[in-house]
Amino acid sequence: MIYLDHHAATPLVREARDAMDAARDVAWANPASPHAIGRKARALLEGARASVAASVEAAPSDVVFTAGGSEACQLGILGLARGMKRVVTTTIEHPAVCRSVEALAREGLEVVRVDVDERGPTEFASIAERIDSDTLVAVQWVNHEVGLVLPCDALALLVRARGGRLFVDATQAFGKLPITTAGLGADAIAVASHKMGGPSGAGAVILARGVALDPVLLGGGQERGRRAGSPSLESIVGFGAAAAVVDDRLGRMAHVESLRDALEAGARSLGGIVNARGHRRVATCLSVAFTGRRGSVLVAALDLEGVAVASGPACSSGLEQPSPTVLALTHGDLDRATGTLRFTLGPETTDSDGVLALGALQRVLERASTR
Repeated sequence: MIYLDHHAATPLVREARDAMDAARDVAWANPASPHAIGRKARALLEGARASVAASVEAAPSDVVFTAGGSEACQLGILGLARGMKRVVTTTIEHPAVCRSVEALAREGLEVVRVDVDERGPTEFASIAERIDSDTLVAVQWVNHEVGLVLPCDALALLVRARGGRLFVDATQAFGKLPITTAGLGADAIAVASHKMGGPSGAGAVILARGVALDPVLLGGGQERGRRAGSPSLESIVGFGAAAAVVDDRLGRMAHVESLRDALEAGARSLGGIVNARGHRRVATCLSVAFTGRRGSVLVAALDLEGVAVASGPACSSGLEQPSPTVLALTHGDLDRATGTLRFTLGPETTDSDGVLALGALQRVLERASTR
């Protein structure tokens, strides 16, 4: 199998696998327990917390572990929005952000959605006067479907100048772009273990120094009262181990980008239209539309050829619907949104993977055109 679906989940890095294996005899214990085995579990938890914090130059006390990226987005948005009157977001957000914003709308908050086309966000400057101390801005850094990189550093300057709060969904940025919490300037970011070489079942909200976060999941006093419930410790240990080697992952992104560019050139030669081409995109992602085709059908045909790709986000798998991101970027081009394939690569991707994937794509397209 040629695996080109890294935005859905990344292969487990060896360091994470080894750390989880070593922790298995202790990780079943509750780190909140005061006895010896509980204290050993607590040491594992805090070691992972320190590792995740160090990877983004944050303080360990500002890392709030969650069960994954979706929960981290929900906690970050709802936890920062208490007392706010308005939330600003974009039209291409991940469902974890969209649904959280919709929940705030039901609570009576005004929602402002910024249009994003293939050139990027077009309205942030024009809505500056709508941002004040009662406003939360909630946006993704890297789009999960097309890889478009939003200018979150510039947005942070705008939000700070206007006295608002900024939440950044960094789940697709972590391990692909250098991240420091101070450098970005957000009040909180969300990250997910399985997007950067760690296991599923672990994520985190990482706060800027001094930022308070109201809990969403209520219960005990875990995570300094910010997220109740016993943690999935084995997954968190793997998360910490993957975070410890994130610099190695970042160092390989230039090679990943060269592989992506070669794949892109081949897809264009087969008639593909690259979504968000010409705008800054993350190295790992190629979103390409084959008009007159159904992306879901092409995905199934490529799977039979031994190539794993996607037609949209994994959280929408099985839904026969056009990509909402591509619809937004193209101002409603249904043909492109329906015919889009998403190839996403990682450090494990090889030159031959790209060559073989293009060969399979050509065969699939040729068979489809003869029917």
